[in-house]
Amino acid sequence: MFYIFHGEDEFSRAEEVARLKALVAREGAGDLNTTVLDGRRLALGELMNACNALPFLAGRRLVIVNDFLQRLGGRRRSGPAEGEEASEEAPAAPNEETAALLAYLPHLPPTTRLVFVESVTLPPNHPVLKYAQGNPQGHVRAFPLLNPRQEEGRRNLAAWIRRRAKEKGVEITAPAVAALVELVGGDLRALDQELEKLAAHAAYERAITLEDVRALTSAAQEANIFDLMDALGLRQRKEALALTARLFAERANELYLLTMIARQVRLILLVKEMTEEKRTPSGEIAKSLSLRPFMVTRLLRQAQQFSAEELERLLGRILEIDQAIKTGRIEGRLALDLLVLEMCQRRPAAPSAAYQGSRASRTR
Repeated sequence: MFYIFHGEDEFSRAEEVARLKALVAREGAGDLNTTVLDGRRLALGELMNACNALPFLAGRRLVIVNDFLQRLGGRRRSGPAEGEEASEEAPAAPNEETAALLAYLPHLPPTTRLVFVESVTLPPNHPVLKYAQGNPQGHVRAFPLLNPRQEEGRRNLAAWIRRRAKEKGVEITAPAVAALVELVGGDLRALDQELEKLAAHAAYERAITLEDVRALTSAAQEANIFDLMDALGLRQRKEALALTARLFAERANELYLLTMIARQVRLILLVKEMTEEKRTPSGEIAKSLSLRPFMVTRLLRQAQQFSAEELERLLGRILEIDQAIKTGRIEGRLALDLLVLEMCQRRPAAPSAAYQGSRASRTR
């Protein structure tokens, strides 16, 4: 008997392989009857030898081969979008190695369970895939990514989240499900990790709510930090203050936020210098600073909002605020709010003396 597990959903693939390994292990001898092979550099003779070996003190042995079939019969550049029908084509003419594998599979020992695990979606006309689909000893399962940008993908993700939460012993409200789909997307491993945190936060007793997701989901916090950096770079005071308040409500650390703001100011300054002084093209800026092109586009727009002198002064102020927070001369949230106001001020005041913190903190 042999299996083909193929598709880009690594988390679900790995869970199915783990289930098969557990079944074999329960029969005795633990992992001694499980062999894992790297198909990218595997000779067919080695695969056949592994499959022909007898199980040790058990009735079955498991042979897992990673990324072997895509080497033989090609691969898709990416899997079909969810809901998209892959065209049914005639099987591709097998090459010599593929033909040899097809000739061997009918003689696979009954004590061996052979599992082909492919990290990509195989093309519909792959000869081994076609053979498995028409053979009672072959079992094929596709693991496509769930696309949150498509309606069907969102529905399937929502159903997966509800099912997974129930497996962990908790219920989850519809708004919380929708928020997780929006914030985490189709990464099932990340969703599972977030659900584990949320279930523990709910003490495995009450339903997970939207407020829980906003408070604990790291993806939500990362998205809010990204939006905050963008608002600060564009000097949007109202949006920046609202995002800062939300991040503090999500228990963000003030020194981490300060570090992120310092990084953003440095990037704006670097991009400004590279474009205005060195006339560096945006593509070279992205490569030089290890940034994605869309990030450079945003930074270029933000660089128009500040002079180089303002940016250099802000870096100095951030250092002063960092020292003031660490020495207890000012409370972290107040310091961040003051910095946000200063960054978003359209006509910043002249450079001031070293940061002293609030009056209350100086009189302690």
